[in-house]
Amino acid sequence: MEIRLPGPRARRTQRAAAAGAALAALLPLLAACGGTPSSDATRPGPAAEGGPAAQRKDAKLAALLPQKVRESGELIVAEGDDYPPLVSLGSDNKTLVGMEPELMRAVGQVLGVKVKFSKASFDSIIGGVQSRRYDLAIQAMLDKPERQQHVTFVDYFKTSSAILVQQKNAESIGSLGDLCGRTAAVENGTAQVDDVEAQAKTCKAAGKPPAKALVFPDSVGCFQALSTGRADAFIGGTPTVAYQAKQSNGQMRQVGKPYRFLPYGILVNKQDKDLVDAVRQALQKLMDNGAYGKILKRWDVESGVLDRATVNGGTAA
Repeated sequence: MEIRLPGPRARRTQRAAAAGAALAALLPLLAACGGTPSSDATRPGPAAEGGPAAQRKDAKLAALLPQKVRESGELIVAEGDDYPPLVSLGSDNKTLVGMEPELMRAVGQVLGVKVKFSKASFDSIIGGVQSRRYDLAIQAMLDKPERQQHVTFVDYFKTSSAILVQQKNAESIGSLGDLCGRTAAVENGTAQVDDVEAQAKTCKAAGKPPAKALVFPDSVGCFQALSTGRADAFIGGTPTVAYQAKQSNGQMRQVGKPYRFLPYGILVNKQDKDLVDAVRQALQKLMDNGAYGKILKRWDVESGVLDRATVNGGTAA
């Protein structure tokens, strides 16, 4: 998913449970949003059932960590909890599971510290990293040049945006251009809001009814709107769109071609150059020893695999 810097985007997973009761016929889809995780979202930790083994501490990389991190033995990492398969709540409704938390725990093992996740709204993580409220942040944020002015990104995944619709609309909606006179659910603060607004102007210029954005503070609201027919489409990150389509038992379908290809990056304070280097080298080590690939395979997101951990590798899209 991609954001504009302003605008709130609180992720309230608890809303999913209440919505699920009201939409019993669509529980598989709503459960995947975060309230009651699916079986995929409750897979065990990295050392179990074929997951990557625990990583050995690299003393040289550990020495690059800020003094307060070395002394506390903890990295404070901002993360969300409702964007499967990248991140969601486990069966205990407390533990974060998914590709992102598993990858960060492995990075922490290489650096010899415990990773402590702190739930944060999406729009707050740049400011939180800048103010050092968090040491790092990982929350499916695209690495874009304008964001590189505020934080440094260590890229860990390549991704894009995509469109999800109910099966009945799969033949009539295949791109942003098909949204004239239709409504698309999007998360507040994301670039997908901009996409719909831009398409609305294009529709008007062509003499067609404008596209309309239904903006929600979290992905749960977006999927509720799509499931109940309030929205004709949901536009979001391709990994979660593909996941929701798979979890919907044929009720939902990803349509058209993904667009806006950019990497997701781990956010680091621009002044913490040694921490950037430590995270980059730890991630590269996981790539080289195969643990990174196993984590992506475990969460069925191998399509986003990177060969190299780059710093600020995102370019204008």
